[in-house]
Amino acid sequence: MNDCRSVFITRHGGPDVLELRTTSISDPIEEEVLVEIKYSGINFADIMSRMGLYTTRLKPPYRLGMEIAGVVSKSGSEKNRSLVGRAVVGFCRSGGYSSHVNVPAEQLFVIDDKWLNVAAAIPVNYLTAYFMMIHQGSLRKDETILIHGIGGGVGIAALQIANKIGAKIIGTASAGKHSKIRELGVEHLIDYQSEDFSERAMEMTHGKGVDLVMDSLGGKELAKSYACLSEFGRVGAYGFSTAVTGPKRSYLKILPKFLKMPSFSPRDMMMKNKGAFGFHLGMIRERKDLVAEYGKVLFDWLEDGTIDPVIDSVFKLEQASDAHQYIGDRKNFGKVLLTSE
Repeated sequence: MNDCRSVFITRHGGPDVLELRTTSISDPIEEEVLVEIKYSGINFADIMSRMGLYTTRLKPPYRLGMEIAGVVSKSGSEKNRSLVGRAVVGFCRSGGYSSHVNVPAEQLFVIDDKWLNVAAAIPVNYLTAYFMMIHQGSLRKDETILIHGIGGGVGIAALQIANKIGAKIIGTASAGKHSKIRELGVEHLIDYQSEDFSERAMEMTHGKGVDLVMDSLGGKELAKSYACLSEFGRVGAYGFSTAVTGPKRSYLKILPKFLKMPSFSPRDMMMKNKGAFGFHLGMIRERKDLVAEYGKVLFDWLEDGTIDPVIDSVFKLEQASDAHQYIGDRKNFGKVLLTSE
């Protein structure tokens, strides 16, 4: 057994339900390695999980977190013994907000030690953007992409990948983030708090519409994303952030938003030459080979400077509640990390 500090969800609710506990963790089994975690990525899915809005088989109390960067300290088999002492980044089902976690070795990428302080910003955000933009969305040079929440972790990842492709970018964000986003080279920005993004996107494209939308909003906003597509345009849905109306779950507020979620008609899409698709990184079951392939591409891009994760802030494990409140208040620009050090 190994000593371990972990942040637990004690019950569903606001940030105050998170609790740091000292427990123990078993040695890794045959296909696993034990990772001494240096940094953990915080994702919006963690916020929704804490609130009880995210599909999971786990029931409180349970360890939170799915994205880690650290150093392998033990191996459960001779096959993976070469990983001991190596810096790695990857996924875990839960327990990412911890000092240590056992992870299947196949879910990790070996990296250079110098990237440990930013690597935890890559797996969820950049793989989500890569799958949606390149694998499913087939975004091409000179096409136009509308990125919702362009100042967040996935949004900045999508921005950088769009620049790599040579696509034109329109982004939505609160007005307070516009100056920082412009520093990243994006000029066409929409203040979602005071402007109708669908109307503004049509204006910015001179009535043509956009070729791809990355929609994290859900609800009726997803229908508006579909409405501003060009001919052969496609919208990708990967979240339901509009369901988060406060720190705690409220079915009275969520249900109307859920009921307004559009159902796309195959006939309508056929007659308009438009498309819609969904993406959930955690639900990939059969094509984990693609995760490995695209992950390698992304870490090669990290090495050559194509992508450059923006880290907003780093909180200590015992500050996990503060970190969740910070993200819930939409204050972050880029990725928020936890550190066990």
